[in-house]
Amino acid sequence: MCRMLLSIGKYSDLTQYMDFVYEMANEGKHSPHHDGFGYVLYSKNEIMVQKSIDPIRKVEGIYGNAILAHARKKSSSGKTIINTQPFLADNISFAHNGTIKGMGKKGKSDSYHYFRLVLRGFPAAITKIREMEFTSINFLITDGNYAAAYREVRKEPGYYSLFYQLEDERFTVSTEAMGGKWFEIEDKTLVVFRNGRVNEYKADDVVPEVI
Repeated sequence: MCRMLLSIGKYSDLTQYMDFVYEMANEGKHSPHHDGFGYVLYSKNEIMVQKSIDPIRKVEGIYGNAILAHARKKSSSGKTIINTQPFLADNISFAHNGTIKGMGKKGKSDSYHYFRLVLRGFPAAITKIREMEFTSINFLITDGNYAAAYREVRKEPGYYSLFYQLEDERFTVSTEAMGGKWFEIEDKTLVVFRNGRVNEYKADDVVPEVI
């Protein structure tokens, strides 16, 4: 169980988004989320990763084009750096909120293995995990140029929520809404931000191959 946020747009000061993750982790739904935190920052042609197994702390002076941040509340797997999110493979970062039973193995969390499945193909990953028991398979993913958010929940939809906002050419997705106008992502829905536009895709019986 976690709190997470993704924001992508023009190069700017992104500190407010890390501040909001800090706020969600300490004062949001089912807080505290103190089993580690991390963020991946995309800044022009550079990618910076910061992770810690300590409770989330305030971070100042974060500048970049995109950020994916995560504050963890572990459900089963160990409190280790390898299980601290976001995960990064090449230039793709990923964060998951929820528990997928029986998927964690060899000291690596369910979220870690979920990411590996998504990398091999979004439709196949969702189809496979639907055969398992889970609370939520909500995730955020980005490569610094495009971003996507997926929501599918079986328990506590009020906690496993996702909201998005498009404002001043900046796309932001969060487990809880910040200030301003936000749209809640419906269940079994994928939201994709690419080339300045937002598109929504339903993933009921047929899962779209669009990420």
